[in-house]
Amino acid sequence: MQLGWLALFYAAYFAFVGLYSPFLGPYLKSIGHSLDVIALALGMMQLMRIVGPFAWGWLADHTGNRVRWIRLGIFAGFCFAALAFWFQQTPSHLIVLVLLLNLSISGLVPTSDSYAMERCAGCTGKYGQVRLYGSLGFVLAVLVFGAVADRFGFGSYPFWACAMLLLGFVAALKFTPDSPRAAGIADHSIAFTGSGFRRLLLPGPMPLFWLAAFFMIFAHGVFYAFFSLYLLEFNYAEMSIGGLWAFGVMCEVVFFALQTRFFKRLTLNTWLCISFAACAFRFSLTAAFPEYGGVMLFAQGLHALTFAAHHTATISWLRENLPANLVVRGQAMYATIAYGLGGSAGTFVGRFAWELGGPASAFAMASAGGFFALILGWRFTIASKHTSSALLPG
Repeated sequence: MQLGWLALFYAAYFAFVGLYSPFLGPYLKSIGHSLDVIALALGMMQLMRIVGPFAWGWLADHTGNRVRWIRLGIFAGFCFAALAFWFQQTPSHLIVLVLLLNLSISGLVPTSDSYAMERCAGCTGKYGQVRLYGSLGFVLAVLVFGAVADRFGFGSYPFWACAMLLLGFVAALKFTPDSPRAAGIADHSIAFTGSGFRRLLLPGPMPLFWLAAFFMIFAHGVFYAFFSLYLLEFNYAEMSIGGLWAFGVMCEVVFFALQTRFFKRLTLNTWLCISFAACAFRFSLTAAFPEYGGVMLFAQGLHALTFAAHHTATISWLRENLPANLVVRGQAMYATIAYGLGGSAGTFVGRFAWELGGPASAFAMASAGGFFALILGWRFTIASKHTSSALLPG
């Protein structure tokens, strides 16, 4: 039953993300806010991904109670969303409320991923079957609210956004509180010494792991920010653009559903390197052949590897290689380094690449990010083997 509540939580949270990312800008424009205010409001999610996840992860690990902080985070997000969207706010008040909203929910994914993986007993297959509901929630929210907005406008946006956060809170109330963790679990994986950031950043292959994560999401930062605009440059219809996005997410869902059999055959390090290679290949195709719809469809299909496989392999790798009392902070560090810093850098640098070298150069740069991640992944695979050998009893 716990997995069912987790599935509902993921569906509700990512349905909110599906409402927030594509539709917050048009909603704010519909109630009279300027483009500068809209851009600043949309930037709060990326900004809070830099500072928020590690703070929430520290609280969860320090208290040993992830469920408490999941509930608090999503309920606070609901309250700030209600204040921001239900009532007409001045631009300054709106920005502050949106900042607090994103700060509240910024730690939900790493904390809930850690909780879900534990409830799934470390089984990537079970985790994937739960996590896919997040992807389905995102797609359903985009499609349903897109149709609602097209017919009735954006007046109901506050209701839908707040309802999804409230539904996620109701699901979180059903989570079983954490049990005391056994001391020493996974402490043999990497020789961790010191405290704080040093324990997460420095031991063994960790610096290479974090750099690979940074470049992987750096590449996707370009994709998320510019893919739709890129297709418009080549005269794709809005319906075709939406179809390509939906196809990528559905491929992600299929991989999550079937990943048990995939992850049994290859190691986590191998899957990480496969996802990095797929990233480099995917965005090289996107840069080189944008006018061919079939190639774009194939490239979007690789989202199953560049997101779903990479995400599961990453959180599984962290669970296996970090001490038990650092797992949540490790996953929060991943969110900060990869999605916060890497995603923001990809968006920022991609904009300049687009202006200086044209649209294709932005995606060529994304492909280079995947290639750098592959080199680093190969190196930390070797480093992990050496570290493991050194830790074996002689």
